[in-house]
Amino acid sequence: MDFSEKRILGRTGLSVGRLGLAGGYGVPGAAVEKAFNEYGINYFYWSTPRKSGMREGLRNLVKNNREKMIIVLQSYDHLGLTVKRSVQKGLKTLGIDYADVVLLGLHNWNPSRKVINGALKLKERGLVRFIAMSGHNRKLFGEIAQQDDSPIDIFMVRYNAAHRGAEDDIFPYLSEDNRQGMTTYTATRWGALLKSRKMPPGEEPLTASDCYRFALSNPNVDLCMMGPASLHEMEEGVSALEKGPLSNQEMERARKIGNYIHG
Repeated sequence: MDFSEKRILGRTGLSVGRLGLAGGYGVPGAAVEKAFNEYGINYFYWSTPRKSGMREGLRNLVKNNREKMIIVLQSYDHLGLTVKRSVQKGLKTLGIDYADVVLLGLHNWNPSRKVINGALKLKERGLVRFIAMSGHNRKLFGEIAQQDDSPIDIFMVRYNAAHRGAEDDIFPYLSEDNRQGMTTYTATRWGALLKSRKMPPGEEPLTASDCYRFALSNPNVDLCMMGPASLHEMEEGVSALEKGPLSNQEMERARKIGNYIHG
């Protein structure tokens, strides 16, 4: 398994680098541009709130590279009232005609018909290409994965060394020939896997790179999101691409630490 090679994001057919970049933690614009130009990262998640660093980085990149980029705009609309306005505002701000993905954020139950219809209308108008959904109810994602007619093209779910439930609740139910693209987030468990005081006695904490490698070592995961706050954090994270999958010994240690933190 070579993390430097791009991968097809499920039934979307999109070719993605194995790490995605999220803007919610304040990554600066220069880091966004460097991620694309030097490390081959092409999946950009402009989350809510939409921070200025990601905005400026994307505005600069789309001038000459739009067709090589996958831009994700998020909506937390659970009532079907604002998803259209949220996407259109994002497109206007970035100076682009369409987003590759609209992410329906934090749905722990089936999205309402109004929300789904709003997203589908955006697709019909060519304002978005695919529909993604995030949430913490893993069993719901497993159920959706088994539906042949689900409009959800991409999953974004929590998966890390301390939260491995997707291995039982979601991954086994992904279709072989029509499966959703699988993206994961909270790889560091909101930083807990990086903190010495959270470790079992005698164990050093994992690095951010270790955490991304843990997620990507699972063959069901197409892409793992990074949420760096600085250029330094972004560069440490992308070192995962060169290091590749965790060894058996490294995986055993990551799971041991994860069990301790979860317990």
